[in-house]
Amino acid sequence: MEYSTILLAAGKGSRTHLDYNKIFYHLDSQKTVLDTSLDVFLNDPDCKQVVLVCAEHEIDYIKSLYADPKITFVIGGDTRQRSVYNGLGAVLCDYVFIHDAARPYLKEYSIEQLKSALKQEDACLLMVPCVDTIKMVEGDYVAQTPPRETMYRAQTPQCFKTSLILQCHKKAMADQKVGTDDAQLVEWYGKCPIRVLLGDEENIKITLPNDLLNE
Repeated sequence: MEYSTILLAAGKGSRTHLDYNKIFYHLDSQKTVLDTSLDVFLNDPDCKQVVLVCAEHEIDYIKSLYADPKITFVIGGDTRQRSVYNGLGAVLCDYVFIHDAARPYLKEYSIEQLKSALKQEDACLLMVPCVDTIKMVEGDYVAQTPPRETMYRAQTPQCFKTSLILQCHKKAMADQKVGTDDAQLVEWYGKCPIRVLLGDEENIKITLPNDLLNE
């Protein structure tokens, strides 16, 4: 299962309270968040290309850090959805993984699960069950409580047939609709099932200061 990866690294990450992009945070003395997220894909022989989506003011610096021929550098957009769309324009393979660079704890076995699913599916993603009870709220009051066993938290990578997710992004752009993740665009426009694979609780997205303590 050969694939391209879109690695999204153009965010600001201001909620971590760092005064620089969190992808440059050192998880140890050797590797940054971005180094670690890149490595898991660069070390997979089935990943033929990594489309690294960067902020315009950081792209030259990031280019200076990485010389791997697998990497294609792309400037991000003003939203995550636009950054993914920009990345899709550079994808070479028939299948694409879309992953947040700020999730550096992705395991190889999760990638293997996703590759296996793509042999039968056009769309799949990692998800983990919610352990808390979820309440739907209207105004300041509880409206209802959906069954907890049906509630899952979406992670990345989210993986698709490239032609499918590109078409869905184009339709969303035409309709001026913004989804909370790429899978939602397939829910709206894809007319195909999205396979759920059990994710890993360690595959967190570094968002808040406490997340920097999990390395």
